[in-house]
Amino acid sequence: MNGISRTAMRAVIATLCVMGITMLSATALATDLASLIADDPYPVEFGATPLLERPPTVTGFTGSSAIIEFTTIVETPPGLIRFGPLHSIGGVERPAYRKVTSEDNEEWTREHTILVNVSRLESSAYDSSYMENGGGVVAYRLEVFDPTFNVVRTYDRRFCYSRVGARRDGEYALAETIVLGPCVDRVGPGYFIVSWETDTASPGGVVIREGGVERAVAEDGENLRVIAESGATRRHEVLVAGLAADTRYAYRIQHGNAKPLTRWYDVRTAPDAGSRKPFTFAFASDSRAGVGGGEESIEGVNYAGLKAVLAGAKTHGADLFLFGGDLVNGYTSSEKRFLTQLDSWRRACDQVAFSMPIYEGMGNHEQVGDYFEVPDPERDGKVILMYRDRSDEKSVEALFSARFVNPPGSCYGNAHPDSERSDFGGVEREGPGYGETVYSFNYDNCHFVSINSNYWVTGVHHSYNTARWPSDHDGVAYALSLFGGNREGYLLPGQLEWLEIDLDVAQSDPDIDWIFIFTHEPAFPTGGHAYDAMFWRDRERTGNDGLNDSGAPRGDVIDMRNRFWNILSSHDKVLAFMCGDEHNYSRTLIDSDIHPTYEAPVWHFVSGGAGAPFYAQDTTVPWTDHVKAFSPVNHYCIFHVDGKRVGLSVYATSGVLVDEVEDLGALAGRSIDSTPQTP
Repeated sequence: MNGISRTAMRAVIATLCVMGITMLSATALATDLASLIADDPYPVEFGATPLLERPPTVTGFTGSSAIIEFTTIVETPPGLIRFGPLHSIGGVERPAYRKVTSEDNEEWTREHTILVNVSRLESSAYDSSYMENGGGVVAYRLEVFDPTFNVVRTYDRRFCYSRVGARRDGEYALAETIVLGPCVDRVGPGYFIVSWETDTASPGGVVIREGGVERAVAEDGENLRVIAESGATRRHEVLVAGLAADTRYAYRIQHGNAKPLTRWYDVRTAPDAGSRKPFTFAFASDSRAGVGGGEESIEGVNYAGLKAVLAGAKTHGADLFLFGGDLVNGYTSSEKRFLTQLDSWRRACDQVAFSMPIYEGMGNHEQVGDYFEVPDPERDGKVILMYRDRSDEKSVEALFSARFVNPPGSCYGNAHPDSERSDFGGVEREGPGYGETVYSFNYDNCHFVSINSNYWVTGVHHSYNTARWPSDHDGVAYALSLFGGNREGYLLPGQLEWLEIDLDVAQSDPDIDWIFIFTHEPAFPTGGHAYDAMFWRDRERTGNDGLNDSGAPRGDVIDMRNRFWNILSSHDKVLAFMCGDEHNYSRTLIDSDIHPTYEAPVWHFVSGGAGAPFYAQDTTVPWTDHVKAFSPVNHYCIFHVDGKRVGLSVYATSGVLVDEVEDLGALAGRSIDSTPQTP
């Protein structure tokens, strides 16, 4: 750090404070300090403390029992495993933990071994007859007490095994296992993309036949073909093309030498462009770990909330699912910890992702980067815990794009936006690539666009020994002045330009009737995030108005939001903007009453009900009279597209109908012909 010690830096900050340079002039202060801390600003490790040093791993068999080993960072009491087969009904696949076993000792230790006797499942009494045919898949849940935090940690995994000979007395062996997936990631009129991940590197392929699962099972062995293969790798992604549009297919995965193959799965290709056949899509957001423990907090994910939302959408016939960010807890300096959480989210989605494509977007909790403890010049002995996104292959955008399979830019051929730049404190910096966090695709007569409202974010984290909140205006301005980057909820010029070009083409596409935009941050928050998102209210300075200070780094928030909304409202095919961030449901109509430059009225949906803790309504925001519905409840949105009519049903995970609109276009006063194609 150019020979300047931490103590010396504190002394400089103290001197500047005595001279009257406070956080109210964050830019000036940052200029004085930039030369001292820009090169080496004391990066620190940050994030939830893990319990496992080595995750649960099946190391082999002893007799009919699988040997599962794991290592904890601290000594813990014996662990417990619940295990059982996978059950599939109604397009949803879930484990049935019929049996339980624990370690064969009572000592606290770091090295753990648990035996899982799979022969206990090889009985039709447990609806597991498929295991009688020589093996199968066992799902298991490891539960370990964490003495550091006095909680039980839960880890969901699965393994595949084979058996030669009779039950119990035969030869049991570990088989290659699909540990994540299979997932249908994208569907088109004559293709779909399927991905999966195995525990060992091996070749794989997709076996397919026309017709659904029932036909495939009844005629197994007839007219089968491997339509695509992938090389010897652990992560597989296969394009299955040359198919008919709007047609049901059955597929199964051939991976390595695993026997038997996976079961058959259903998938339906998309209708031809502009066919205007009825279809359904779902939207939800914010499945990060909730409160209450157990299934509400499994490796950074609220399994209970997310699984209920996905199963509900599948039950209501959703053909695809849009997810608006905050998948996981995030906020960590550890790449490994962040990827572990994303994998946990993917496991929770496995119950439906084999047939229902999920299109993921990034939220503010999708954050992994560098953290710094910067002394607070206004409060003696306090620090400001700041973070910034990285700009290389370890940026959150790069890691997120590598973990999911989404379109690589616009479906009209416009690649994702170029990297953006910042020039704060006299230092010019370049941000990461957007990767597959900004993209668009068409499905029948609708155009869908994912934008990244949490790109290259620099901010303040509310943590121990800190004097600042994440929405603190001075702290965020200070962090941006020091480290560059972007403000949460701020859409940079390159992305806005990309969006406008994409919408221009969709607007002129005769096959497209409606456009839907989805992201994470609300443009018009209604409960919990008026102090950031695309508003950044500060009651001490702006009252109930948002931040619009061109002198602060990325401080022209309201001007930015108006530029963004003008793009949306100037394209009269844009029907709805969908987001999360706020853990509630709201439906708001944004029109020229909000701002005179807004042309066509556009629905603004907040749907952050997939598991994160609830927020109450904020009735002080300027557009509160335009809020047509509000509810703090776990929920998901179902959009019914029937020709040019789009209906809406919002369901709580309990099954209660929260909100319903027969025709969103007509209710917004849109002139488009809304006559449905079906009676």
